[in-house]
Amino acid sequence: MSVAGGGAVGRAQTPVPSATPEQTAAQVRSPQQLDDLVAPIALYPDPLLGQVLAASTYPLEIVEAQQWLKRNSGLAGAGLIDAAKQQNWDASIQALVAFPTCWRD
Repeated sequence: MSVAGGGAVGRAQTPVPSATPEQTAAQVRSPQQLDDLVAPIALYPDPLLGQVLAASTYPLEIVEAQQWLKRNSGLAGAGLIDAAKQQNWDASIQALVAFPTCWRD
């Protein structure tokens, strides 16, 4: 059996260019640079950091939650958390409401 008509069979694939040594070297950071990048994160409590990292995968919902918090600034404590649970956000976003200091502008 033969394949006719110039289908994908028999066509050469275009090779993907690899990174040059200069490009690879530019992406490597020194230990001091890495420390400078992550040091501020180390100051946050682990529960907050875990929530922020999980919530960071929902950037639009973070913006919505911040705007919602501004509109509902009169809510506090359990009432605030209960009201946030009624929103159509991921649970990680809803949980961030319990950490009011992470919402500063």
